[in-house]
Amino acid sequence: MARKSKKGWTAAGAARTAREYRVATTEFLRRAPIARMDRAQRLLDAFQLHQAHVGHDEAAALMLITGLGYSEDWHPEHWYAAGEQVVDDEAADLAGADLYILSPQMLDVVAAAAASLTFDDLSLLRADDLPSRSGLLVLPRPLLVKTVNGDVSDDRAFLWRGPVSMRMADPSSGGFVSHPAVKISTYFDRDGPVQVDSFRQLLAQARTEGTPLPPLMLDGIQCFPLEFEPSNIHRKNLEAWATGARTVGASQRELLADQGYDSEVVVSGDYVSGDEIDDVDGRFMLRFMYAFWRLCEQQIAQITEADVNHSARVTAARVQAPPEVRVVELRPSRDRSPAPDEDGENLDRWNHRWIVRMHKVRQWYPSEQRHKVIYRGPYLKGPADKPLIGGEVVRGVTRQHS
Repeated sequence: MARKSKKGWTAAGAARTAREYRVATTEFLRRAPIARMDRAQRLLDAFQLHQAHVGHDEAAALMLITGLGYSEDWHPEHWYAAGEQVVDDEAADLAGADLYILSPQMLDVVAAAAASLTFDDLSLLRADDLPSRSGLLVLPRPLLVKTVNGDVSDDRAFLWRGPVSMRMADPSSGGFVSHPAVKISTYFDRDGPVQVDSFRQLLAQARTEGTPLPPLMLDGIQCFPLEFEPSNIHRKNLEAWATGARTVGASQRELLADQGYDSEVVVSGDYVSGDEIDDVDGRFMLRFMYAFWRLCEQQIAQITEADVNHSARVTAARVQAPPEVRVVELRPSRDRSPAPDEDGENLDRWNHRWIVRMHKVRQWYPSEQRHKVIYRGPYLKGPADKPLIGGEVVRGVTRQHS
């Protein structure tokens, strides 16, 4: 069990919260009609975004359907039917996934590592990078992300499944071919700092219908092909799509403003505009998860099992989910005496420790004939007997481009 930090985080408490979050969210997805209506509306919004990009209804529908991991032959009768299928599948995947939690310090490390990943790095992702076929990663606090369409999201959990079969357009044949992929869903925090008017309305409607919103709210779902080397055409298409998403997002916010909705409301006093992570190409969820998977493999992360008692088993059994929780923390560095550091600075004068000097390299593995993303560091600086502070790792990371 992890020691209690000055912020009050413990592995046991975080594991209990993650189990409860998973169960409540799964039950909501399984039984709440508003979950299907909300997903149907989100699918329609995504379709309109694709339509603005390609200018053709059928092509936009194919992009949406195959991007969610469904076959191009799937033709639901209406948006509600599509939303119902997506939500039912999501609930099943959520209940069956292995459950992981991050410590606050490890969250800082993963966020910093994700920021260092380039578009080319993502092409190195393979199925054997995944620590399990499916997993739900619950964060210790919301992660503020400025999405590609200009909105701000408070991400709290990520669900992955892989490898799955993704149908992709084949320019040579004019048809579709199957390609291995990883499917990732993002969940935002119901009680997080971002509380726009439209969400407040959804919150009130759910209460009226007798199905209050769960702690984790399903947001985006996307499939990303594995071992996929993007061509110049793919890069240009992604840039064009991102540009279109920003344009559509701005138009939607203007429309909401004309209707009297405020789409910029946040309620947390800790939030400062500009502090959020900027997702410029819609790939943040993949960058974050890839960084997490690579750090786990390199043993920068220390993974332990949380205690499973009777209460934990009863909670998980409500949705037939496994009760085990994997706790992912920053592996302790070797104790260092408070002697002068590498810069000749005496560590005695510091009253805390902090994380510094993490950088990324693309390491060639001759035995496997491929490159892998490797992180050097991070290591802890400061007296070994002083508390570790979080938040500095993002400022301490350096980017090394291949």
